[in-house]
Amino acid sequence: MNKIMKLICLLFLASIVASCNKDPEYYTLETPADQMLLRTSSADLTLEKEKENETAITFTWNAAAQRGGADANIAYFFRMYMADLHSNVTSLYEIEAGERSISFTHNELNDILASWSILPGDKVTIEAEVIAQVNSSAQYLKPELSKTQFDVVGYDKNATAIYMVMITEDGERSMRRMTEKVVGSGIYQSQAELKPCKYFFALSAESDYPCYMKGENGDNSLQYVTEEGDYEMLENTKSGTYTMVVDLNVFDVNIVSLYPLPKDGIWIVGNSCEVGWDLGVAKEKGALQSKDPRHPELWTYTGNFYYNGGSNEFKLSVDLDWGGRFFFAPHAAANPAAEHELGEARYQDNGGDLKWSVASDGKYTLTVDLNQMRIYLNPAE
Repeated sequence: MNKIMKLICLLFLASIVASCNKDPEYYTLETPADQMLLRTSSADLTLEKEKENETAITFTWNAAAQRGGADANIAYFFRMYMADLHSNVTSLYEIEAGERSISFTHNELNDILASWSILPGDKVTIEAEVIAQVNSSAQYLKPELSKTQFDVVGYDKNATAIYMVMITEDGERSMRRMTEKVVGSGIYQSQAELKPCKYFFALSAESDYPCYMKGENGDNSLQYVTEEGDYEMLENTKSGTYTMVVDLNVFDVNIVSLYPLPKDGIWIVGNSCEVGWDLGVAKEKGALQSKDPRHPELWTYTGNFYYNGGSNEFKLSVDLDWGGRFFFAPHAAANPAAEHELGEARYQDNGGDLKWSVASDGKYTLTVDLNQMRIYLNPAE
């Protein structure tokens, strides 16, 4: 009898061990079949700058399967990624209720390629995906997915140079080449002697088209034109030396007169700032910066300023020489936060050693406008 009981116990223990070694079973959600059948208007696409504001591609799909009960609703989302590098992916686009399509212009799709560091002219395969998310209070359901692929080739968004074509009232025609101050920025600059004329911006020195003519958003706005038509040129009424700035990101042009700087720089010096009264330190740490290619007239310096009961002061050197020229304050202890007048740079013995002072300690940005000849002091962000 004891032998029988021992045998039964051994068999019971063996069954427990066997059950412990068995792989666990997990509940898995069923992946729904694709009923949306995502489609693209073009499977092989070459983007064109001349059509940058036109629709390049449209994606459409059928309604997803209705699941999740009577109170369930379906939200659609769309995204794209490189077929062979899924880390290059767009943001998730939420589709408006009732819509089952999404389109992209040549410019929008080209910007996506550029953000993925795809070189202009290189063909890349993109996978598009629509996601149907079921929102149900009864249960969680896996989204329905639908995918499709297409090939696309992008273009170089910004030309190496553009050409300002000027035509005077008597028909005299001249041209000025403009280049990007910051490569890849789409912002072009050039300085020239101007006289009253009408003008536009061509993309080639050999042909007037394609070009940028006057736009519909004001006298300084631009629009892209591919061929001759009923378009209006821009008009200039100024005479003298001016700097032209064309920003093809926002399609506008700005013409400014820049006060000439003998050493192409401005340096702050004084005990109102951390530079102190040492021109060597000013050269190293006190240079104002012209960083905005849209606004070459603006020079800025950001740093700590000190009040010290009004006894601390500063001025602005343009020659880096104590015997050279400075921008001086309009009167002693002028506060640039409230008094914005900026005269021409001069020598000290031609008007006195008049310096600016701040009203309180703090970190500020000092801005000099060489077009309007103004000076500003604002709290640093």
